[in-house]
Amino acid sequence: MCPKLYFYLASLLSILSLNVHAEYKTSGQMTQEEYQKVSESSAEYNECLNEFAMSQLQSQPDARVIADHSMKKCAIHLENLYDQLLLGGYPPEAMRRFIGSINNKSANKLLSNVMRYKAMQGQ
Repeated sequence: MCPKLYFYLASLLSILSLNVHAEYKTSGQMTQEEYQKVSESSAEYNECLNEFAMSQLQSQPDARVIADHSMKKCAIHLENLYDQLLLGGYPPEAMRRFIGSINNKSANKLLSNVMRYKAMQGQ
């Protein structure tokens, strides 16, 4: 083929690839409503974790098991948030890490609280 044709094809492909990458928004572009939804979903997730953990304190001796079961029971809150953020035009991998961060912070706090409660029970 002609070198000019290769040049035009390469140019066209590079322009198309720029459009694909430009479709996603960054977290800095979150609207106030999206920030509010993240905050609400995070609070709902924490509340669910705490309520389920409280219901398991008397029947389950292992704090890690309580935290694990609570996270599984309440995961729907974070899954819904993830889906909404994807619909908002945010990149899936970045939102997966973002949701993972919310999950990790909440789980660490829950585990700490459950362990503290269990330690106080033993006294």
